[in-house]
Amino acid sequence: MSINVGIVGMISIESVIVSDRARQDMGNLDEIEANMREVGLISPLAVRDNQDGTYTLLAGERRYTILKRNEVDQIPVRIFHQDLTDIEMKIIEKAENFYRKDFEYWELDKLTAEITEMQQSIHGKRAPGPGHTGWGLDDTAAMIGGVTKATVSTSIRRAQAREAMPELFEKCKTASDANKVLKKIDEAVVKQVIAQKLEANKSDTTLVQLSKSYIVGDFFKGIKKTPDGIFHLVEIDPPYGIDLNDVKKSDGESQYDQGSYNEVPTDRYQVFLSTLFQECYRVMADHSWLICWFAPEPWFEIIYQELCNAGFTTTRMCGIWTKPSGQTLNPDVKLANSYEMFFYAWKGRPALAKPGRTNIFDYPPVPSSKKTHPTERPVELMKDIYETFAFPGSRVLIPFLGSGSGIIAANEVGMSPVGFELSQSYKDSFLVKVHGMRQ
Repeated sequence: MSINVGIVGMISIESVIVSDRARQDMGNLDEIEANMREVGLISPLAVRDNQDGTYTLLAGERRYTILKRNEVDQIPVRIFHQDLTDIEMKIIEKAENFYRKDFEYWELDKLTAEITEMQQSIHGKRAPGPGHTGWGLDDTAAMIGGVTKATVSTSIRRAQAREAMPELFEKCKTASDANKVLKKIDEAVVKQVIAQKLEANKSDTTLVQLSKSYIVGDFFKGIKKTPDGIFHLVEIDPPYGIDLNDVKKSDGESQYDQGSYNEVPTDRYQVFLSTLFQECYRVMADHSWLICWFAPEPWFEIIYQELCNAGFTTTRMCGIWTKPSGQTLNPDVKLANSYEMFFYAWKGRPALAKPGRTNIFDYPPVPSSKKTHPTERPVELMKDIYETFAFPGSRVLIPFLGSGSGIIAANEVGMSPVGFELSQSYKDSFLVKVHGMRQ
């Protein structure tokens, strides 16, 4: 591609016409003016010769504004010919911004995407392979200078993703931060494609069965279609009502890592629990068990009371999952917490499948790097819990599936699980994980 460098000359500032410009915010002109007083005007302005003694400003509006208010008469400019199209003028204006030091990375991403799109509208988009004409990403790289085709490609992808999902990039301070978000998006898309292929493969009967057990939908709507008295064990890992998103961010997990975790506001949490326990009690068999994970601070007594209100019998001596190490958000005041608790409650008079077993379950947690859900628990832990309370052949209900570890655990110990989850992305991750475990 040929480069139009224009003709450098001096013109009267009064002959310059400023039309609609891309820059909406002029920024701190005082700092720029101070710099210009110290080192002078390094770069000329860019203008189009209108062939009538006037010139349309193409680039350098802030410098023009400073020169104007300092009553500078003659200014250095780079003059471009009259027959520039509107889109070519926009390209010149935007291209100049590549060399500015005060632009954020995402602004340069946007400029890269816009200029590439503009040039391709003029020259056509070059098809892959040798011998094709048109504008390619390597042309944009050459135009910018000092970057590679791969850099341009990544910059455009960041710009497109930010435009489509701006909320995911709100916390990104640098291009490196944005690349991490982009990687997560790529992983989600890949998992979605793989999951669709796996579900389409009807020859893997186990995977088909587990996929059917993982229902994407609202538990409270889906359970209304379920007959009374059919489940022998219900295992609930509900939203904790403690703003888990903020807790996880404090623990070093980004909000995007948590996927679409759905929290319940504290002012509606008790009503949520009441409805949840009543529905579970209805669909449970006459002599059956319920497991409910919870946040003891501040919900211990409220959950105990709501279980009793729903008709269950329970005990304040909860089940305990102990971990090798703990975490605390306030190490100067609070000890590191290295356990989680669950209430176990019963309808009727069931018997434990492992009579006399202690209430301590000691298992290491799932490493953060392998988690597909912020509250994911190890499969081995869930197998032990299920086998403690229920027998092979039992029907297991899991209202909030999350990572789907409960389905895997129940299936491996010969039980028949079914559950609900609002997020399709978690099911995609579940199917990919199950497929990997079976290879």
